[in-house]
Amino acid sequence: MAATAGYGGGFWSPITQQREVVTLKYEYIAAARGQVPVDLQLVNCRVVDFFRGRVVDNCSVSIYKGYIVGVGEELPARQILDLAGCHVCPGLVDAHVHIESSLLAPAEFARLVTPRGTTSVIADPHEIANVLGYDGINWMLRASEGLPLDVYIMAPSCVPATDFDTAGAALYASDLAPFLREARVLGLGEMMNYPGVLNGDPRVLDKLSLFWEAGRPIDGHAPGLSGRDLSAYVLSGIRSDHEATSPAEALEKISKGMWVMARFGSGARDLEHLIPAMEGEARHRMLLCTDDRHPNDIVAEGHIDAALRILLANGIPLVDALRMACYNPAQYYGLRRSGAIAPGYKADLLAFGDPADFQAELVLKAGVVVARGGKPSAEWDGFRSDDRRTPAVRDSVNVKWLEAAAFRIPDEGGRVRVIEATPGSIITAQSRERPTVVDGLCVSDVARDLIKLFVIERHTGSGLVGKAFIRGLKLKRGAIGSTVSHDSHNMIVAGADDVSIFKAVKRLNAIKGGFVITDGEEIIAELALPVGGLMSDRPAAEVLEKLAQFSQYFEREAMPGGSPLMTLSFMALPVIPSLKITDKGLVDVDSFSAVPLFE
Repeated sequence: MAATAGYGGGFWSPITQQREVVTLKYEYIAAARGQVPVDLQLVNCRVVDFFRGRVVDNCSVSIYKGYIVGVGEELPARQILDLAGCHVCPGLVDAHVHIESSLLAPAEFARLVTPRGTTSVIADPHEIANVLGYDGINWMLRASEGLPLDVYIMAPSCVPATDFDTAGAALYASDLAPFLREARVLGLGEMMNYPGVLNGDPRVLDKLSLFWEAGRPIDGHAPGLSGRDLSAYVLSGIRSDHEATSPAEALEKISKGMWVMARFGSGARDLEHLIPAMEGEARHRMLLCTDDRHPNDIVAEGHIDAALRILLANGIPLVDALRMACYNPAQYYGLRRSGAIAPGYKADLLAFGDPADFQAELVLKAGVVVARGGKPSAEWDGFRSDDRRTPAVRDSVNVKWLEAAAFRIPDEGGRVRVIEATPGSIITAQSRERPTVVDGLCVSDVARDLIKLFVIERHTGSGLVGKAFIRGLKLKRGAIGSTVSHDSHNMIVAGADDVSIFKAVKRLNAIKGGFVITDGEEIIAELALPVGGLMSDRPAAEVLEKLAQFSQYFEREAMPGGSPLMTLSFMALPVIPSLKITDKGLVDVDSFSAVPLFE
């Protein structure tokens, strides 16, 4: 907005080192004084006050042009909305999320989470950046413009994540520097390469220095790090972590100046384990996040609202639980006009009834009611035209050399290393087995749950194929495949027979990435994810319908775990113990070294 008479300057944020969007106009002051009518006044509500740690009964909130101008004052209003005693709190914030894991483009992701009370997310486009590099980050920024959900971005720090596999891009500090000029880029995303930090890798230190010197927050990723190593990691400027799995780990990190994010994801749910740490002053340094959450879990269980229900059911006081979901993330990320209900703050609000069953009954974005009863309102589509604004993205599945012979494993004699997967966990064990051999070739043996597993490089068309065996999927026939495989997102396929495996690979190539189940030459189920091989370009309802077909198949086949495809997606992540597979072959994560399939 342009300044008018009475005040000409913008509000300066020392954290983000940039001017915030709004410029103070005298008309806001006039509205606060009752000299001009406010746009909307919420009355008969119970307002959550983080500044004094209380709930104010029989209160009102006055809104003018997207901002709160009065709390508790009677002001002339063009519209009055009686909330009949409902609580009102700021919109919820997901403090760390990979939108790509929802399998949805940002606009469709917003349609799922905002009606549940989430009005802001801090997204790390790490997944699409590992596929499309600079263009992937830019796509995420453009695709998330103008939504009834504020999508803030943390620049991905680990592209590629390791040298053990082939990613679609490599980003250095010089590649990330231009994003410092983007208003919605808040800082540097999770620094997973903690060995690089501790050992002084100059490429890592360059990225940390770039954002530290710009005064931006830097997110961490340091599972199990403690003592001197944790101190060194924090010293580098990293101020948050979402990998704590125990109260002791969380409290040590808080005591060393970090903000700890309690994770409520689909594959990793550390939230319940960290509740004992949510006491006293520690509650002022804790945030809530989902990290990776599938759309069917959001629909069935919820988003940050579901995490709040768990906290409240476990005795965390209402104001403290909401503080972790609203105020704390705004403080950490320097969102100085978000996260609280007070004059000058954004009118991003939600109303809810019984705190014991936290449900968003009304959601306001910039003072506009965008959702009622968990569904988008008629005002939703007034924010933007999704089809008009979502940019195109190039094809990212570059596998044109396909031959059936690439998926044969000649017997070399002796035993093979086997990935021992546990459904519901991204950590694997490893064992040694003599494979079943037919005509000199190693084959899958469903009776022993010893299944062939392949990772096919899909970014450059190099022809690299990593070969392994996996136990724990309980696949009895056919093959399952995906182009979602953390972190480089190469194609990954497990199968009981070579025909099904080759068919799955060909089909994933044809649909430009996604999920597929095959049985011989038959396609049992598929979901196309043409946006980077990670996200659909279709409405959420269609994606959920397709995912239901996968779930029904896995249930019929009695495959363990909530989602074998999610289990599969983490088998190519060579930073999580113990044995993983990439397009370059097997990686022993414990020794951080490449190892051969045969002993």
